[in-house]
Parts: sequence; C-alpha cells; structure tokens
Amino acid sequence: MRYRPFGNSGMTVSAITLRLSDQSRLRAGEWRDLIFSAIESGINSFQIDGESPPLLQGAAEAFASVERRLLFLAWRVREDAGQFNAAAVEQMMASAFDGLGLDYLDQVLINDSLGPDLSPAAISALRTLRDGRAIRGLGVATRGDVHPGLLDSGLVTALASPFNLSSGWADRNRVRAAVTRDLAVIGEDYWPQALREINAKPVFQKPSLWRRRSDPLADVGGYDFLTDTSGWGAEDICLGYALTEPSLATVRITADSRAEIERLAGVVERDLPNGVCAQIEMARFSAQERAREAALR
Repeated sequence: MRYRPFGNSGMTVSAITLRLSDQSRLRAGEWRDLIFSAIESGINSFQIDGESPPLLQGAAEAFASVERRLLFLAWRVREDAGQFNAAAVEQMMASAFDGLGLDYLDQVLINDSLGPDLSPAAISALRTLRDGRAIRGLGVATRGDVHPGLLDSGLVTALASPFNLSSGWADRNRVRAAVTRDLAVIGEDYWPQALREINAKPVFQKPSLWRRRSDPLADVGGYDFLTDTSGWGAEDICLGYALTEPSLATVRITADSRAEIERLAGVVERDLPNGVCAQIEMARFSAQERAREAALR
C-alpha cells in the first residue's frame, strides 16, 4: 500500500479508501472480516456510508482492534444539504459515537449545498463539534463548482469529486482548483458506468467506411485497451489511472469480498503497462474532438 498526506490535516491516508455502504447486505461478522481484510492490505481510510445495525456493529468491532490515531474515518451524509440541520447533525453523531463507539470523526462528508452556506443551525452545530475536536474536518461532495461562500466558511477541508480516465476539463479543473485552496481531494467514480458497459456497448461506434477515409481519428481513440490489456481488467486499469493523479489524496473504492479488496489494493503497487497511458490520452482527445464536431453540426 502507498500513502499520501490528506491535505493539511497532518494525517497520512492509504491511496484507496474503502466505502462501507448499506447496499452491501452483509452480516455484522462479515463486515468485521471485510474491514480486517482491508486493514491487512494496508488500507487505513474508511468512509462509512450507511447506518444499518450489522454495518455499525461489524465496523465497531473491527475499528476497536486498531489504535484510533492510525485510522482515518469519514462519515458520509446523504441528506440534501437543505435538510442538513442541527437535528441531522445530532443524529449523525449519535450513530457515529454510539453505533461505532468512536469519540471523534476525522471527516464529515456532505453533499454540495449549491449555495453560499448551510443553514445557520447546521453551521453552528458543526463549528461546535469541530471546536470540541469531535470532528476534525468537513468535506463537500460535488460534481460542480462549490460556492466560494461555503469554501470560505473555514469549515471545509476536503472535496470529493469524480475523477476517471474519461474526465473532461471540468472535473480536472475542479480537482486542481481545490488543491490550490489546500483542500484534500477524494477521487470518486474512478470506474464510471459508461466504461463498465464497454463490453455490452462500445463507447464509440466504429464509423462507416466512407467516414474512415475522411476522419483522421476514425481508427484511434477507442477504449479497447480496457479489455485487451494482458493481465489487467478494466476496473484495474481505471483505478490505476486515477492513482496516477497526484492531486488526489485518496481514491474511494467499493468492495464486498476479501478477494476484491486484495485485487484493488494490489493495483496500488502496480504501474500501468507501457502504452496504456498514451492510449488513454488518445481516447480522451478523440472523445473531445468528436464532441466538438457534433456540437458544430
């Protein structure tokens, strides 16, 4: 496993973060074993994205076996920012403290409020928790531009944003702008749905014969390398690419088994095969050119 600094927090986190979600219908013992597998693979960063009793019980048992300062634990809030009030903050902390047996969270991750600030009551509650060291930082998950007013509130320490090999300039600029603000960046959606379906439906249809004669990009820019690279699966290549971005403090993954965790953790120690990075850039360039061409029609 490799580790990176998490912004200015003073904490060093594993290059990948394991998301613990209610969608994985595991029993408490299975959750415990899954987290143990992650820890054994060197993962020290976890995002709790659910409140089911089996998840909380299994996670509490696993986390209790490790010295707390060695773990980076984030709590994901799924409510819309407009509904994130003081009562929601209290409920969140009750689940984290009582359900997980924690005395503090390294981060609370909320959805972008799409406005200058959260509700005054929520801001006050979060400030109180931060001042009491019950939470160490606030993260914002967004697919757009976070309002400067929220960024300037003094609470935000991290940004969670999609980043993958098909990311355009909007995603890339968002990530780099966050780094200039000394925010830690969590990479999400490293394996987007469009690329997951590549076996069922090509991302780009092959052009007709008449177009191939006039289109210099007709035979380049596809994503065939995702399925044709020896020793690498599509997900592994996508994760490997996200890990090459130095602006990301960590990349969030989801895994339901020990085998999945070990495979994804193994990607961290591997370098992408020669030529794959060039093929990725050709695919991105070709996609941008085709999008521009379509817009001009």
